Amino acid sequence: MNIKYFRGNKKMKKPLTGLWILAIFFLIVPTYSQAQTGYVSDMLILTFRQGPGNSFQVLQTLKSDTPLTILEEDKGYYKVALTSGETGWVDKQFVVFELPKSKLIDVLTQEKVTLTAKLESLAKELTQLKAQLAIQESDQGEKTVAMATDLKTAMNQNKTLSSQFKESQTLYATLKAQSQNVLEVVKKNKILEEQNIHLANALAQLEKQTTHLFRTGMIKWFLAGVGVLLLGWVIGQSVSSKKRSSSSLLG
Repeated sequence: MNIKYFRGNKKMKKPLTGLWILAIFFLIVPTYSQAQTGYVSDMLILTFRQGPGNSFQVLQTLKSDTPLTILEEDKGYYKVALTSGETGWVDKQFVVFELPKSKLIDVLTQEKVTLTAKLESLAKELTQLKAQLAIQESDQGEKTVAMATDLKTAMNQNKTLSSQFKESQTLYATLKAQSQNVLEVVKKNKILEEQNIHLANALAQLEKQTTHLFRTGMIKWFLAGVGVLLLGWVIGQSVSSKKRSSSSLLG
């Protein structure tokens, strides 16, 4: 059991040894910070050296508010890059990360210039929009006047059409009443025509009957006259014979 445990411990010690090596490596190697921008603090000059310490050669001096890109840190020094691309080391206690007042003024001035330009552009756009709005209002006013005129015309036309419609209704009612009267007159005329036809037929019959009666009466009168004449002649002959008989007796 002890041998197996010892062998297991040896296997576990290998990864632990690797971790220790990595830890020592990170302690020995200079610490690298995330690249960020710093600035030389409020002092006249700051030495820009070749390495992290006063013993290294001074490459140049940096003025206050000079921007620095932080590359790494070692022994109280920052390795930095200038805007020109040069790299060197500076004492970290003279580096600040707040935007210097001069830079802040420059930024604010630039922002002011930008905002002023934007305001001028917006003022021009506003002027153009006002002009367009005035044109649209003028056009809208003209359209409103035209619409009002069209509406007035339409109302007048509607009034005229309403009056014509009423007149048409009155005329229709009159014609309807007259048509009813005409129908009644037509019916009466038809009845009268039928009555006239009936009366004409009756008159024709009466005329036929009158003609027949007239002829019959004439015959009767003629016969009566002839009878009377015959009767007179007979009577005359009788009287004459009586007279002749009387005369013969007397002679």
